[in-house]
Amino acid sequence: MNTRSAHPPIEANFLLEPVDRSTERTLRDRIDPAEMARHLDAFEGLERTSGSADEWAASEYVVETLEEYGVDATLHEYEGLVSVPESATVTATTPTRRRLDATTVSFGASTPAHGTHAPVVPADRLDSSGDVEGQFVFATELPSAATVARAERAGAAGVVFRSPNEHLYQGIVTPVWGTPSTDTADDVPNLPVVEVTRSDGDWLAERLESGPVEVTVETEVTTELATLPCPVGTIPGSASDRYFLVGNHVDSWFEGMTDNATAMAATLEIARVFAERDEPPKRGLAFGFWSAHSTGRYAGSAWYADDNWLDLRENGVAYLHLDLPGLTGADSVWYQGMAELEAEHRDAIREATDLPARDADESFLGGTDRPARNSDQSFWGAGLSSLLSGARLAPGTEEGGPIGGGWWWHTPEDTRDKVDLDVLVEETKLYLTLAARVCESPVLPHDFRATVGDVEAALDEIESAAAGEFSLGDVRSDLAELASALDRAYEVVDERAGDDPALAAATADLQVELGNVLNPALYMESPEYEHEPRQPHRQLPYLRLAEDLPELTGRRRRFAETKLRRGRTKLAHRIRRATGATERFLDSHE
Repeated sequence: MNTRSAHPPIEANFLLEPVDRSTERTLRDRIDPAEMARHLDAFEGLERTSGSADEWAASEYVVETLEEYGVDATLHEYEGLVSVPESATVTATTPTRRRLDATTVSFGASTPAHGTHAPVVPADRLDSSGDVEGQFVFATELPSAATVARAERAGAAGVVFRSPNEHLYQGIVTPVWGTPSTDTADDVPNLPVVEVTRSDGDWLAERLESGPVEVTVETEVTTELATLPCPVGTIPGSASDRYFLVGNHVDSWFEGMTDNATAMAATLEIARVFAERDEPPKRGLAFGFWSAHSTGRYAGSAWYADDNWLDLRENGVAYLHLDLPGLTGADSVWYQGMAELEAEHRDAIREATDLPARDADESFLGGTDRPARNSDQSFWGAGLSSLLSGARLAPGTEEGGPIGGGWWWHTPEDTRDKVDLDVLVEETKLYLTLAARVCESPVLPHDFRATVGDVEAALDEIESAAAGEFSLGDVRSDLAELASALDRAYEVVDERAGDDPALAAATADLQVELGNVLNPALYMESPEYEHEPRQPHRQLPYLRLAEDLPELTGRRRRFAETKLRRGRTKLAHRIRRATGATERFLDSHE
């Protein structure tokens, strides 16, 4: 789970004047629920495991449907590493014999045919530096890449996770984002991993409190390279080469009707509505249907980002990910998004749907806040501003399941009866609204003054935790210069860009450059050509080590100071680049 920052409130003036908020009304009226139901009919019964015939069938349907609507469509192929859980058993042998309900996970290791037998120890031994070597670590959480990595480093025999309820949820435990490179291949785990039900996990926990527990774990996982599909549709813009990227995932656990057939149906409907208009959008749209979301740690979107990085960097303006829409029982909208689009995102939720925004919820995917490391967030390095939203149930409840996606999430019960078409229509209204504002407005709706606020709030957190042992005063001076320049720039934009096409084009150029510079600075420790791993994530990750300085001494302290000096330079350089771009804009247009 990501740790939330205390972000400043989004002010009303972060809604820019020259943004088109009228075209969206006619688009919302053109949604055809029957057409979306037709798509769900086509996907029903397909178990779209990545690399399977059913995934290819769904991908071919997507391309054929896009072409039917008049959308340019390509069925790309690529080779990616996927890992499919096949079977698992867990048998307690000490203090008494008992067979436990279990499943295994993607990128867990296969045991020998006779299984692996070892004692069980609680996961808090990992925190207390206790001995776990050659033993199974027992953790009361959903399968987690971070916990598996810690257990493997400590020499554990494997990890047994306890489900939060009586359902066994499919999952993935590699921290490597996408198909590994030579730099990350060694980070793929090689440890047997299982999940047991809540009741069986509680039984294990009770036995652990009173004495030794031993289990035999048998797992079979198929991890291999596979040729995978990646359907992509495009609608060119009439006035710009820039485009809004809308993505979902075509693969699924089991039938996956709400995860993610409903998102495919919604994306196809967005494409139809835009394609069948009399006038094409001013900015274009691209529609990505990613494979290997579930069993490849977002390998499809990562491949697409890698293969199209230069074009995404120059012409991509934002990424909207659709995941888990159309949930029966969903009553409000959970959302994540970058600061520069938050005001627009919240306003679109208010204007487009009958569903209220769900604030302050925490779940396995992070809180209602900034994007976390989930949901095909493969486009941070390319500078795209990210959005993710959808109607959810209350997370952690019996109906909502662990993430608010329904108790059926990642289980064989994710079937057609879990779909509420009326909820799906409401969400599609929201997505069309966001697309209209991005694609039809004279300027992009991005206000990077809000992004500066996020940087400042993260600096406040870091300096406070460092307790006076780390100063960012010079960076704050640079940030104040950027904030002042942006105030002047957006004043010009609000006053004149709506009536001045040349100024509007220059504004969009500036907004794209600011995204390219500031978003990787705020969200990434890795170089922008790479992908951050799947792990707990906080903004300005390369400066968070400063929060540990009060506890560090000797070499560890000196090494930390070296890293932080470089991190401070990185941020200052990025801020100065953003200020320079803004000042050049003002020199030409103020």
